[in-house]
Amino acid sequence: METRRGFLATSAVAATLSALPGCAEESIKAGDRKMKTTKPKRALVLWYSQAGHTGRNGRLMARTLEKLGLSVTALDIRECDDSVMAAFDLIIMGTPVYYLDVPGNVRTWLEAIPSIEGIPVAAFSTFGGPGDNQYNTAWYLLELMAEKGGIPVGIATFGNMSTFAPTWSMGNEKRILKYRDLPNEEVYEQVREFARRVLRTVRGGTPPAIKKEFYAGEFLKGSFQVKLTKVMISRHGINRERCTTCGTCVDTCPVGAIDIVNYAVDRKACIACMGCVNNCPSQAVDMTFLGSRVYGFKDFLKKQGITIQEPAELKRN
Repeated sequence: METRRGFLATSAVAATLSALPGCAEESIKAGDRKMKTTKPKRALVLWYSQAGHTGRNGRLMARTLEKLGLSVTALDIRECDDSVMAAFDLIIMGTPVYYLDVPGNVRTWLEAIPSIEGIPVAAFSTFGGPGDNQYNTAWYLLELMAEKGGIPVGIATFGNMSTFAPTWSMGNEKRILKYRDLPNEEVYEQVREFARRVLRTVRGGTPPAIKKEFYAGEFLKGSFQVKLTKVMISRHGINRERCTTCGTCVDTCPVGAIDIVNYAVDRKACIACMGCVNNCPSQAVDMTFLGSRVYGFKDFLKKQGITIQEPAELKRN
């Protein structure tokens, strides 16, 4: 197997499912619901981000909206008090593509938030390499917000270098390094323009109908791939000798699967997001994927001499 996606492509199950008809055409529409306002003053930009790409785009959108005169709150959903969401005039939310879908923990979070009736909402996804189902991932995110009463006003996808640690850990660095220049200034300008376009749509007062794309591998997304990936992980724990008990893995785990006191991982609760591996500063997360020891994104960047380009607006003085 060369990559997780390559394994699926060559498996009999994947071949059978991919041959089935894709999703029927669907659209998210505002219908008769009215926007809270066409003159937004307060915006909320939210994201779920493990390796930093989605959060960086979210912060850039926030800075762009600030330059356009809005007061903006920008933060990870794990830092968000959802009880205040209804006080905003615009909400933009982003997520990485996670096994062809919105991460399960993000779905759970959105399903639990209070009503955001009438608030214009926009969604974006970030994807690694050539991407797969990235548009529909953003579409599903937008749908979740619309189900809570949000008025859909925009959707976008943005490319970056993949952060799926098993790929390079198994020796397929070339597949990742092909996109080592992403995100670049071109991507960041797309991010800025998305924020501008969303604001123009809100001020115009006529939200569009946003269609879902046809995707032949629709039945492979989400839990199917997560379960398959977890089968490929033969070992997942914390190395006592390497661990500094800094708590980074605990803070970044979206499902509370890390027990730092006992140097253990609840493998049943784990959703194979690779957040613990990618964020550990001391390579203390002990994971083996198809016989190869997995090392994280930060260590991969260091090994390859790569520094992620930051947009000018976010660079520290």
